[in-house]
Amino acid sequence: MRVRDALGPLFTDEDFTSGEFEGMYSSLGQPGLSPAFLLVVTILQFRHNLADREVAQAVADRISWKYALGLGLDYAGFDFSALSEFRSRLAQEGRADRLLSLMVERLKEAGLVKAGGRQRTDSTHVIACVRRLNRIESLGEGLRAALEEIARTSPGFIVPLLRPGWDERYGRKVETSRLLRRKNASADKLVERIGVDGLSLLDAIDADPTAAWMNQLPQVTFLRTLWDQHFQRTAAGRLRYKDVKELPPASERLHSPYDPDAPYSTKGDTEWVGSKAHLSESCDEDLPHLVTDVHTTGATDPDVTTTTVIQDRLIARGLAPGEHLMDAGYPSAEAIAASAQRGISLIAPVIVSTGRNARAGTFTPADFTVDWDAGTARCPAGALSRSMKEDDRGLIRFAFSRNDCGPCPVRDRCTRSKNGAARNIAVHPQPVHEARTRALQAQGTDEWLATYNARAGIEGTISQAVRGPGLRRSRYRGLPKVHLQNVLTGLALNLTRLGAYFNPTATPTTRPSRIRELCTAYDLTAA
Repeated sequence: MRVRDALGPLFTDEDFTSGEFEGMYSSLGQPGLSPAFLLVVTILQFRHNLADREVAQAVADRISWKYALGLGLDYAGFDFSALSEFRSRLAQEGRADRLLSLMVERLKEAGLVKAGGRQRTDSTHVIACVRRLNRIESLGEGLRAALEEIARTSPGFIVPLLRPGWDERYGRKVETSRLLRRKNASADKLVERIGVDGLSLLDAIDADPTAAWMNQLPQVTFLRTLWDQHFQRTAAGRLRYKDVKELPPASERLHSPYDPDAPYSTKGDTEWVGSKAHLSESCDEDLPHLVTDVHTTGATDPDVTTTTVIQDRLIARGLAPGEHLMDAGYPSAEAIAASAQRGISLIAPVIVSTGRNARAGTFTPADFTVDWDAGTARCPAGALSRSMKEDDRGLIRFAFSRNDCGPCPVRDRCTRSKNGAARNIAVHPQPVHEARTRALQAQGTDEWLATYNARAGIEGTISQAVRGPGLRRSRYRGLPKVHLQNVLTGLALNLTRLGAYFNPTATPTTRPSRIRELCTAYDLTAA
């Protein structure tokens, strides 16, 4: 209510007539519900973490919702199924991001967000809306899903393939705890049986020319790729179960047939199947902290690959930050240089070195002085390198002489080699190397630390998104729909924070501890 009073409608139906939304609705047929109305309802739904039926009932019952939506008190509501259809339209490529852009445009006009300010970014894991499977269960579920799809579309084809035991193995969800409970059952026998069953199905499809269309079915395509990843047909025609070391990387490995976009990943002690959500927010002291970008990636995508992508999206919205605060997972030498070229100061810890010579008290490449005009480098002991050379990774290498490194009095601080080999260093090309060096020099200063302390606030934003809209658990399957969920979560956070910002009764940003309240009451605070 307060947001509507202060800013007016955040969205209008005209917003949905062009650009990414073009073709979202047909010009023929019965008029539908207002898309601007449905969008605000959906944002309120995520704000309160309600199911479709609950939110449709809330629109009909709650006076505050009717006021926020500009409805009359006699409005009787709408059918909850309209929300699912509306989300399906929004999940198409580009539309979810456009929703956030529309809100950001309104906030810019109101002076609540601005370019050139300070922003911060962090990510969290999002668990897919599927059951977590072990390797055998993944194979069994992949085969079961393919059998179900074929049985639904062409039952006559599947009947001759049925074998005794298929009902027990594939008639309900595959669980090794149940299937291995039988007498004489073992994991090796079970995986061999599943492998042979799956291969017999694929061979039957390949052998029947009239069944070629089945290869276009999503679950059959999934099954074929899954079997290629986990099995190998030997020269004798037998099926060999591949060792774990032979499997493709986690980013390419299929896990669940019900959400192929959700790979398995780990980060520290956290293991999950799903994706990542990267939230960016403004954090200027004189303005509300509002979400400016939501980026969704696969669970196995490193954070460092998203840095320039996120900045590109912020620039496209006219919200290029002057300072961009991130944790140590985001910066790379290339990202630091690219940010500087855009006029963005990337405030993030830079890892000094992880090479074989990296240990406490040793010289890192940053301790060597590079003369780019001469194409040489000088070590901390004063020795000059040979001319620089570019390697196949695009790095610039400087090699030193054995005659200089062998008798060097500080050799122990420079290299761990025991055979008298000379030290070599590899650095990035000049613009990137110099940008990284400046970042390393700055991050040890008190001024840099004071600025970087503001990054911690994004942790509270993620916590709010998890506790309220439920960011960490997917409601839907498929990366486009998960991204839509993440964007709607960001919009809901903005609505919550705008409501607090326009609240005439100010509330403290951080709740003080009991002991601090007592010390303040009795004038016992430190000077």
